[in-house]
Amino acid sequence: MASPDRKRPFDTLDASPLEPSKKPLQKLSDDGPLTQQDVVYFKKEAIWRQMKYYKLQAGELQREITKQEQRYAAFLAVHSLLENWYKSVVCVLKDGEKPQSINLSSTEDEIKMLLDERRSTLVSLLQGTAPDTLEDKLAIFSDIVALKAEKEKAEHLQNALKDKLHTMETQLDDALKENDRKNSKTLLRVSQNSLSKAEEPEPVQNGSQNGSKKLDTENTTLDDHSYKQELEDLKIEIAQLKAGNQSLDERLQSSLAKLSLAEEASSELTRRLHDLDETDLMKSRHYLALLDQKNTLAEALAHVTRIKDDLTTRLRNFDEKEGNFVRGVSKELEEENHRLKDLLTKAESDLVRVRTVRDELLGKQIVLKSEIENKTTNEELTKMNDLLNERLKSLESTRKSDCDINSDTSLESLEKPEIIKRFMVLKEELKDIENAFQSTREVNLARLKEVVDREGLMKKLTIEKNKADQKYFASMRLKDSLAAENKVLKSQVTKSQELVNKLGELEKSYVSKIDLLTKSVDEYRIIKESSLQENSKMQETIKKLTKVRELAGKEINMLKEELSRTKKDKSDAVSDLSAQKTKESKLEAKLLATESLLVKYKQNNTSSILQEDEKQLEALRSITKCSVCSKNWKNTAITACGHVFCEGCVQERLAARLRRCPTCNKGFSSNDLLSIHL
Repeated sequence: MASPDRKRPFDTLDASPLEPSKKPLQKLSDDGPLTQQDVVYFKKEAIWRQMKYYKLQAGELQREITKQEQRYAAFLAVHSLLENWYKSVVCVLKDGEKPQSINLSSTEDEIKMLLDERRSTLVSLLQGTAPDTLEDKLAIFSDIVALKAEKEKAEHLQNALKDKLHTMETQLDDALKENDRKNSKTLLRVSQNSLSKAEEPEPVQNGSQNGSKKLDTENTTLDDHSYKQELEDLKIEIAQLKAGNQSLDERLQSSLAKLSLAEEASSELTRRLHDLDETDLMKSRHYLALLDQKNTLAEALAHVTRIKDDLTTRLRNFDEKEGNFVRGVSKELEEENHRLKDLLTKAESDLVRVRTVRDELLGKQIVLKSEIENKTTNEELTKMNDLLNERLKSLESTRKSDCDINSDTSLESLEKPEIIKRFMVLKEELKDIENAFQSTREVNLARLKEVVDREGLMKKLTIEKNKADQKYFASMRLKDSLAAENKVLKSQVTKSQELVNKLGELEKSYVSKIDLLTKSVDEYRIIKESSLQENSKMQETIKKLTKVRELAGKEINMLKEELSRTKKDKSDAVSDLSAQKTKESKLEAKLLATESLLVKYKQNNTSSILQEDEKQLEALRSITKCSVCSKNWKNTAITACGHVFCEGCVQERLAARLRRCPTCNKGFSSNDLLSIHL
């Protein structure tokens, strides 16, 4: 059993919001009154016209963006070129100093301060390099400033013409929009319907008709009258728009013709400017200034060549002197080096001989010392042995005397066998004592011999050790002396090598300088010859250009004055004429429309026509007024469904979160709104 609060399944929901929208209307009814589909077609056609207008504006904006991007890229290229030029000039004139670069992301005041600093540095550098040509440079600078002013005037004129062209393009877009609206099928359909209704003959009302038929005829006549009135107003407006469009076309054609004439005149002036005569060039003060500058540069070049020749001769003399000095110094160094080497080898041989003699004498001294020490030890041992023998003899004598005394006293009391027995015992003891004495003596003698041998071996080893130590210390002293001598020799060799390297580097630098100077001399000669040839050619061309330029300048000034006067008069006349033409065309169209309207009013009944016009106006108002509030004009379309309402009602529904179309109940959002003009 299903629970009562279970959610509804998805297939039971209303599928009307999910259904696909109907296909747009592609046809318009041919006859009869306007239907709801015709009204929808009319609204969509208005939306389409507005979208086309937006597309034109977007294209113009895209073209303007590309133009600005190209200008920005050109600006960056010019900026980088000027930065590199400034850095190269400062590095050349200030011996490799790197100036501070301009950061375009910094403030305007910082950029201005940096530019002023650069200007001051350039002025100081130019004043320091060529003070004689300062007046010429100031004259050239004043001419450049004048040319810049003329260029700025031309740019202002170009900007004004661009603005005028932009306004004409906007007017042309508006005219195209009005033309599209004029060619609209729905408007033609409405006008044809109203014309057919206006041209239908009205039946004469009889008094015999009943009341119900009179009421119907009155209603129809009122509707026809309102439609006719609205139609006449639309006709008048269409005639005025046609006249305004025609006047705008005429103005556009005239402006295009003027533009073509101006381009032809500009091309003619540029052609004349490129083909200047010699007289024009001679009359130009810029050419004369350049000629004077060329003469000064030629004199400076001759002076520089003379200085260069003097420097080359002096450099050659210095090179010869330096070569002789280097050769003499190197020869003296070699002789001193050989002499020192000979002295060193002689001192080394003497030192080795003295050290060998010293080592031999030291060895003999050690041997003699060891022999003397052996003699003293042997003498001491013999003395000790004699002392021991004497001591032993004394002990034997004392023992013998004691034994004699004791034996005399005891033997008298003892018997003969007992005495023999004791004698035998004493004899055995004496043998044992003798054996023990002999064994101890042999052991002592063996130990003494070992000690003597060890002492002899130790003495020999000490002798050998002393000899080895002497040899070691002698070799170390020899090594130290050799190391010191080697250090001295190395320092002398390094100094001599450094001196040789320095001399070689100096020689290379002088050779490179000589090569550079010879190359520069050759280049100067080539440049001098080419400059003389180019100078002659430039003189001829400058003469021609000065003549042509003076004539062109005079003619340009005259043409500029005349052009400014004619432009001023022409602009005033064109503005007055265009205003008069548009006003005249609108008045003529209005006059024709009013005359036709008067003729129709004279032919028909005035009251019935007015009623019909009012009805027609009410019907058209119901089409163009908002269907929600019936007060405001329709100016906002919902792109999700195509229905049109006033902006206030749509915003109120969005604010109240009623985001569904009042006509078809289809959902929409603030992104689905499009402002239109019916």
